[in-house]
Amino acid sequence: MKEVSIYIASSIRGRWNRDGYIGYCLEYYRDGCRYPETLTDYERVESLNENRAEMEALIRAFARMREKCVLSVYTENEYLYKGFAGDANVEKWIRNGWKTSRGTEVKNRDKWQEIVRRLQGNLYMFYLKETNAYTAALQADLRQLGDGQITLEGLKKRYGRERKHA
Repeated sequence: MKEVSIYIASSIRGRWNRDGYIGYCLEYYRDGCRYPETLTDYERVESLNENRAEMEALIRAFARMREKCVLSVYTENEYLYKGFAGDANVEKWIRNGWKTSRGTEVKNRDKWQEIVRRLQGNLYMFYLKETNAYTAALQADLRQLGDGQITLEGLKKRYGRERKHA
Protein backbone atom coordinates (compact mmCIF):
# COMPACT_ATOMS: atom_id res chain seq x y z
CA MET A 1 0.00 0.00 0.00
CA LYS A 2 1.11 3.53 -0.76
CA GLU A 3 1.95 5.71 2.23
CA VAL A 4 0.39 9.16 2.36
CA SER A 5 0.74 11.86 5.00
CA ILE A 6 -2.07 14.41 5.29
CA TYR A 7 -1.50 17.77 6.96
CA ILE A 8 -4.50 20.01 7.63
CA ALA A 9 -5.01 23.54 8.93
CA SER A 10 -7.72 26.17 9.22
CA SER A 11 -7.77 29.93 9.66
CA ILE A 12 -10.93 29.62 11.77
CA ARG A 13 -10.47 29.67 15.53
CA GLY A 14 -13.02 29.22 18.27
CA ARG A 15 -16.43 27.69 18.63
CA TRP A 16 -18.45 30.33 16.82
CA ASN A 17 -19.31 29.95 13.13
CA ARG A 18 -17.46 32.27 10.79
CA ASP A 19 -16.06 32.42 7.29
CA GLY A 20 -12.43 31.59 6.65
CA TYR A 21 -10.04 29.28 4.85
CA ILE A 22 -8.90 25.69 5.13
CA GLY A 23 -5.77 24.14 3.72
CA TYR A 24 -4.32 20.69 3.32
CA CYS A 25 -1.18 19.06 2.02
CA LEU A 26 -0.83 15.44 0.94
CA GLU A 27 2.72 14.08 0.86
CA TYR A 28 3.36 10.81 -0.98
CA TYR A 29 5.98 8.95 -2.99
CA ARG A 30 5.41 7.85 -6.57
CA ASP A 31 6.65 4.38 -7.46
CA GLY A 32 10.39 4.43 -8.01
CA CYS A 33 10.88 8.01 -6.77
CA ARG A 34 13.25 8.93 -3.97
CA TYR A 35 11.68 12.27 -3.14
CA PRO A 36 8.13 12.97 -2.06
CA GLU A 37 5.53 14.77 -4.10
CA THR A 38 2.94 17.01 -2.53
CA LEU A 39 -0.56 18.20 -3.31
CA THR A 40 -1.41 21.43 -1.53
CA ASP A 41 -4.69 23.26 -1.78
CA TYR A 42 -6.62 25.99 -0.01
CA GLU A 43 -10.33 26.69 -0.08
CA ARG A 44 -12.67 29.29 1.30
CA VAL A 45 -15.36 27.99 3.66
CA GLU A 46 -18.37 29.71 5.12
CA SER A 47 -20.08 29.59 8.48
CA LEU A 48 -17.93 26.92 10.14
CA ASN A 49 -16.41 26.74 13.59
CA GLU A 50 -12.85 25.56 14.23
CA ASN A 51 -13.75 21.88 14.67
CA ARG A 52 -15.96 21.63 11.59
CA ALA A 53 -13.37 23.52 9.52
CA GLU A 54 -10.61 21.04 10.43
CA MET A 55 -12.94 18.14 9.68
CA GLU A 56 -13.87 19.67 6.33
CA ALA A 57 -10.18 20.12 5.46
CA LEU A 58 -9.60 16.42 6.09
CA ILE A 59 -12.64 15.40 4.04
CA ARG A 60 -11.47 17.52 1.11
CA ALA A 61 -7.97 16.05 1.37
CA PHE A 62 -9.50 12.55 1.23
CA ALA A 63 -11.34 13.58 -1.94
CA ARG A 64 -7.95 13.93 -3.66
CA MET A 65 -7.03 10.29 -3.03
CA ARG A 66 -7.58 7.57 -5.63
CA GLU A 67 -6.62 4.45 -3.71
CA LYS A 68 -6.51 3.00 -0.21
CA CYS A 69 -3.31 3.86 1.65
CA VAL A 70 -1.42 3.80 4.88
CA LEU A 71 -2.32 7.25 6.20
CA SER A 72 -0.67 9.53 8.69
CA VAL A 73 -2.97 12.44 9.55
CA TYR A 74 -1.41 15.50 11.20
CA THR A 75 -3.71 17.95 12.94
CA GLU A 76 -3.51 20.75 15.48
CA ASN A 77 -7.14 20.11 16.48
CA GLU A 78 -7.64 18.09 19.68
CA TYR A 79 -11.31 17.46 18.93
CA LEU A 80 -10.51 15.71 15.64
CA TYR A 81 -7.54 13.87 17.14
CA LYS A 82 -9.57 12.54 20.07
CA GLY A 83 -12.15 11.17 17.68
CA PHE A 84 -9.74 8.60 16.27
CA ALA A 85 -6.77 8.51 18.65
CA GLY A 86 -6.42 9.54 22.27
CA ASP A 87 -9.95 8.85 23.56
CA ALA A 88 -11.06 7.12 20.31
CA ASN A 89 -14.51 8.64 20.74
CA VAL A 90 -15.75 7.64 17.29
CA GLU A 91 -15.62 3.92 18.13
CA LYS A 92 -17.73 4.56 21.26
CA TRP A 93 -20.20 6.72 19.36
CA ILE A 94 -20.68 4.11 16.65
CA ARG A 95 -21.35 1.42 19.30
CA ASN A 96 -23.83 3.78 21.01
CA GLY A 97 -25.73 4.66 17.83
CA TRP A 98 -24.03 8.08 17.53
CA LYS A 99 -25.03 9.07 21.06
CA THR A 100 -22.64 10.46 23.67
CA SER A 101 -22.20 8.80 27.06
CA ARG A 102 -24.87 11.25 28.29
CA GLY A 103 -27.31 10.00 25.67
CA THR A 104 -27.29 13.14 23.53
CA GLU A 105 -26.72 13.29 19.78
CA VAL A 106 -23.03 13.52 18.79
CA LYS A 107 -22.14 17.00 17.55
CA ASN A 108 -20.88 17.13 13.97
CA ARG A 109 -22.21 13.64 13.33
CA ASP A 110 -22.41 14.29 9.58
CA LYS A 111 -18.70 15.17 9.38
CA TRP A 112 -17.66 12.27 11.65
CA GLN A 113 -19.61 9.80 9.52
CA GLU A 114 -18.09 11.16 6.31
CA ILE A 115 -14.58 10.83 7.74
CA VAL A 116 -15.31 7.28 8.95
CA ARG A 117 -16.64 6.39 5.48
CA ARG A 118 -13.53 7.75 3.78
CA LEU A 119 -11.16 6.03 6.23
CA GLN A 120 -12.62 2.59 5.52
CA GLY A 121 -10.07 0.33 3.88
CA ASN A 122 -7.14 2.54 4.86
CA LEU A 123 -4.70 1.94 7.69
CA TYR A 124 -4.33 5.18 9.63
CA MET A 125 -2.73 6.99 12.53
CA PHE A 126 -3.57 10.47 13.80
CA TYR A 127 -0.90 12.77 15.19
CA LEU A 128 -1.60 15.82 17.35
CA LYS A 129 0.54 18.95 17.26
CA GLU A 130 3.58 17.22 15.78
CA THR A 131 6.09 19.81 14.63
CA ASN A 132 6.57 19.62 10.86
CA ALA A 133 7.28 21.95 7.97
CA TYR A 134 4.03 21.25 6.12
CA THR A 135 1.71 22.34 8.93
CA ALA A 136 3.87 25.40 9.56
CA ALA A 137 3.67 26.35 5.86
CA LEU A 138 -0.11 25.82 5.78
CA GLN A 139 -0.54 28.03 8.83
CA ALA A 140 1.72 30.74 7.43
CA ASP A 141 -0.20 30.76 4.14
CA LEU A 142 -3.53 30.90 5.98
CA ARG A 143 -2.27 33.87 8.03
CA GLN A 144 -1.29 35.66 4.82
CA LEU A 145 -4.73 34.96 3.38
CA GLY A 146 -6.39 36.31 6.51
CA ASP A 147 -4.20 39.43 6.52
CA GLY A 148 -4.86 40.07 2.83
CA GLN A 149 -1.18 39.68 1.92
CA ILE A 150 -2.05 37.06 -0.68
CA THR A 151 -5.20 35.97 -2.48
CA LEU A 152 -6.63 32.50 -2.75
CA GLU A 153 -5.89 32.64 -6.47
CA GLY A 154 -2.29 33.60 -5.68
CA LEU A 155 -1.88 30.57 -3.44
CA LYS A 156 -3.44 28.24 -5.99
CA LYS A 157 -1.06 29.61 -8.60
CA ARG A 158 1.89 29.09 -6.25
CA TYR A 159 1.01 25.42 -5.76
CA GLY A 160 -0.33 24.72 -9.25
CA ARG A 161 -3.91 24.73 -10.44
CA GLU A 162 -4.08 21.24 -11.89
CA ARG A 163 -6.22 18.86 -9.84
CA LYS A 164 -3.83 15.98 -9.26
CA HIS A 165 -4.64 13.03 -7.04
CA ALA A 166 -2.46 11.04 -4.67
